[in-house]
Amino acid sequence: MPERFLPEISKLEGLVHLQLSSLAYAAAFFFLLSVWVNRKHLDRVLKKLLPRSLKVNLLTYVFDTLLVAAPLAYILAQLSTFAVKHDLALIDSIRFQSIPDIALIFVVVFVADAVGYFRHRFEHSRLLWPSHVLHHSDDDMTWFTLFRFHPVNRLSSALIDMSVLLAIGFPGWAIAVNGVIRHYYGMLVHANVPWTYGAWGRVFVSPVMHRWHHVLQGKGVYSNYASIFSVFDQLFGTYYVPGPCNQPLGVKGVRHDSFFSQLIHPFARLFRLISPKKRLAMEGNGVEQ
Repeated sequence: MPERFLPEISKLEGLVHLQLSSLAYAAAFFFLLSVWVNRKHLDRVLKKLLPRSLKVNLLTYVFDTLLVAAPLAYILAQLSTFAVKHDLALIDSIRFQSIPDIALIFVVVFVADAVGYFRHRFEHSRLLWPSHVLHHSDDDMTWFTLFRFHPVNRLSSALIDMSVLLAIGFPGWAIAVNGVIRHYYGMLVHANVPWTYGAWGRVFVSPVMHRWHHVLQGKGVYSNYASIFSVFDQLFGTYYVPGPCNQPLGVKGVRHDSFFSQLIHPFARLFRLISPKKRLAMEGNGVEQ
């Protein structure tokens, strides 16, 4: 093997090792959390160890780790370099240096969640829903559902969020910390735990609040788009937490246990949308009578 490829292979191996280590720690944490939450009914813990969605979630995770994560990281790095090189920031990064690190992290996370709120609503539009449906098709949602994302959805969400944060001018380190916080908090809100946070649920997104967003049908389908701060849903009229969520989850007409059919779903839908136009054009040119 040519030596010039060795550094890139080493980086890829490091990325895979980091992904697997992160997954192992998360799995241990949520197993212990499940034991604690169900300490009076430990039989429920065993049932939750093998959710119906496990196969597709694992396939999605492996596909993402091996084929998506590295190219996406490269694209985001190039985007960051381009923004710095061409001085595209609205606010000079020097101005952020006077803000304490903790305060700056809070600001970045808050702004990122505002961006994520509108991006998430966009993902429920006709344009992006075909790629977002893989995430919602999990009818047995657990913390592992966070990894259940279509590559197109991963790319669109990362590019939208990153572009806005870079355009504002936030330091790269703060954007990176924001990514870590959103990642792990995302696992928590997808976890199958009956937490509403009480009064704090009016400030932060709880697991129950996000579970209502994943229901099969009803008002919750068009509600609860924020990831961390529930204040955005309250501000824009999409907050919906009537109580504990025991409703069926998933998406109508979509097999929750089929990975490859959902992988090609956005492209198949695009082909179906384009095909009638092609036929009309052919008819207009007299190709087909």
